Amino acid sequence: MPFLGGRMGNRKWCLAVLMMLALIVAMQEFSFVSAQSRVLYGAVYSASTGQPLAATVTASSCGYTQSTSTGPDGSWQITFPYGIFGRITFSAGGYVNQTFQIGSNAQWFDAGGIVSLSPAT
Repeated sequence: MPFLGGRMGNRKWCLAVLMMLALIVAMQEFSFVSAQSRVLYGAVYSASTGQPLAATVTASSCGYTQSTSTGPDGSWQITFPYGIFGRITFSAGGYVNQTFQIGSNAQWFDAGGIVSLSPAT
């Protein structure tokens, strides 16, 4: 009978370890499981001078709009909901606006890039 009690003790220990591991995994937030948003980023330059441009970047979709201004180096960053379609518009005073579609998946051209705006005529 002591042999049977030893096996029962091992089973209880294994069960306790498995339950603890399941609890730890359940408490973690894994980005590949619960992706709620993605970061869009890039830089805006003047097509005529090649210099960084002070511009406004606006990402929008049905019921969602977020805008930001470029930094001194032309860089920008916006958080955009994952899995939805939308558009992103680049605008600057004296320049022609550019608008691009944002797809539902996170391909490289959705996530970041360099945009050059042409002067308005």
